[in-house]
Amino acid sequence: MGFVSDELPRHVLVEEEQRFEHRDPEPFDRVAFAMRALSLLRPPRMKVAVYASVSYLRVEHGRELADGEPARWAIVGIPPQASRESIAMALAELAGVARLPFVVDLLVLAGRRYAE
Repeated sequence: MGFVSDELPRHVLVEEEQRFEHRDPEPFDRVAFAMRALSLLRPPRMKVAVYASVSYLRVEHGRELADGEPARWAIVGIPPQASRESIAMALAELAGVARLPFVVDLLVLAGRRYAE
C-alpha cells in the first residue's frame, strides 16, 4: 500500500528508548498531567506526542534528518499505573533538566494544583 505526497522524503533517526516503571494506583488523568508538565518544560525545538500506552512508560526520541536546522521529536507512552514522579522524571530528562534541583518536585506539585 502506498501514497503520493508533495513533501520531500524525510529520514528519521531514533536515538534512544527508555522505560520507567514506578507505579501508582491513584486515579488521575496521566496524559493531562504529562501535557501540563510539557507546557511548563517547553523542550526547545522539539515536537512531542503523548499517548496512553498499555504496559509501561515509554519514551522514544530522535532527530529529523531533513535539510536545515535539525529538529528533535519524542513519543511518550503513559500507562494507566504510572506515577506522577515517574512521568515528571521522564519528561524532565527529555527536556534536559532532570539534574536541576527540585524540577521533578515542582512538576508534580504543579500537576496536583492544576488538577484541583
